[in-house]
Amino acid sequence: MTDLQTPSRRAIIRGLGFAAAGAAAATGATSAAAQGADPRPLVGKIAIVTGARNNLGRGFAQRLAQMGADVVVHHHRPESRAEAEETADLVRAAGARAAVAHGDLGDSTQVAALFDVAETEFGGTDILVHCAGTIIKKPVAEFTDAEFERLVNDNTMTTFYAMREAARRLRDGGRIIAVGTSLTAGAAPGYAGYGGTKAPVEEFTRMLAKELGDRRITVNNVAPGPIDTPFFHAAETPQSVAYASGLSTEGRLGTVADVVPAVANLVLPESQWTNGQTVFVNGGYLTR
Repeated sequence: MTDLQTPSRRAIIRGLGFAAAGAAAATGATSAAAQGADPRPLVGKIAIVTGARNNLGRGFAQRLAQMGADVVVHHHRPESRAEAEETADLVRAAGARAAVAHGDLGDSTQVAALFDVAETEFGGTDILVHCAGTIIKKPVAEFTDAEFERLVNDNTMTTFYAMREAARRLRDGGRIIAVGTSLTAGAAPGYAGYGGTKAPVEEFTRMLAKELGDRRITVNNVAPGPIDTPFFHAAETPQSVAYASGLSTEGRLGTVADVVPAVANLVLPESQWTNGQTVFVNGGYLTR
């Protein structure tokens, strides 16, 4: 277990446990092989997934491992360690190596330490999937300064620092994927704070893609709609859930499994030409 809040980076990574597992390939690998596709196109690649203790982050980490990548599983607080270890176990069960690290990514030194873990334990970083974030849903007039500052830290600063560190340290040909929100395509009462602090993800993505193009590092933003996870439900009522569900073309919330394929596609070598984009994955909930 790695604590990114420890001052010494050697201390940060000391005692980190990770293991390789010889488990069978992921479900679906057989069908992919039957179609002539490489079921593990990311063998030899190293991925960092932030906010990976559960929900979308866990889904991304597991899929990247199924595709052959070793994964650094990040979570925010020490008390979420057990969940992060569960994610790491799923990574290992897919036949990949996993390392677990925690820290506040609103602190740039802890972001740098996270990349240190990937470099020291696995030799470098090729992929960043940044999905750490926080929702506070309430009218603007009711926000406290502390609540707004928390959203700025967890949604805006973490994204900038993570993408900046990736720009400095990813190997050429790498992939940066940030998770934004479909709310940038529409408006919903109570979501000004969340949507407003997530909106910069689009601009960071567009500009950074231009800056890193000569290194063949692509930068994209996956923007989900409402997803049937505790992250979404914690801010909602049964009535608002029903309303949001009705806005999709299928009359339901999205699932983690609905969003994971977008990230899985963007990390492929064949996706080099998709760059600087915001990819909405929301079942027609909002379009732009």
